[in-house]
Amino acid sequence: MSELKPPKTGSKLAKLSLFLKGEGRTLKALSKSLGWQPHTVRAAMTRLRQRGYDIERVPGEGAKPSVFRLADAS
Repeated sequence: MSELKPPKTGSKLAKLSLFLKGEGRTLKALSKSLGWQPHTVRAAMTRLRQRGYDIERVPGEGAKPSVFRLADAS
């Protein structure tokens, strides 16, 4: 894993990283919470990955959507 480069405090990437902590959120919930289009959320998650963040996608069961969250650093 590369060295973690945190986003600037108060930036859009910082807001996204806060929403991805803990249990995470679905793409739809992230889009609604941030006021962004889904493709913008996906692009921002790519930027966080490029900064060294490990974002995992947890598949939903049945018809439930996948959840995105920051992976544990352990």
